[in-house]
Amino acid sequence: PAATVSGSEIVSLAQQYLGVPYVYGGSSPSGFDCSGFTMKVFGAFGISLPHGATSQYRMCRSVTTAERAPGDLVFFATGGSGIGHVGIYLGGGAFIHATSNGGVKISYFDGYYSSAYVGAVRILAD
Repeated sequence: PAATVSGSEIVSLAQQYLGVPYVYGGSSPSGFDCSGFTMKVFGAFGISLPHGATSQYRMCRSVTTAERAPGDLVFFATGGSGIGHVGIYLGGGAFIHATSNGGVKISYFDGYYSSAYVGAVRILAD
């Protein structure tokens, strides 16, 4: 885990990308997919993540919903079984992610995302 960056720094940088369009396989400010977005944000702080939501989920320490903090990665089972989507937790039940229906945006754990939620992992040092 990286000890030199805070969750608020991750969140602040992630929010600078609001509105960037969705591009499948994208990992740059011209367009992101979900794991390309998390890769880019954490990479700006020297934290290397693989491209792929499942790979990101498997490399980090799980945290409970009660432990979830800004800067944690949150994962969803979309389009069937298994991890299919990743975002960055903002706090207050909100997360930021690159989605195919709107690009980088903020969503909440209600309705669809509540039912598709798989879990969260912590990349940053506690």
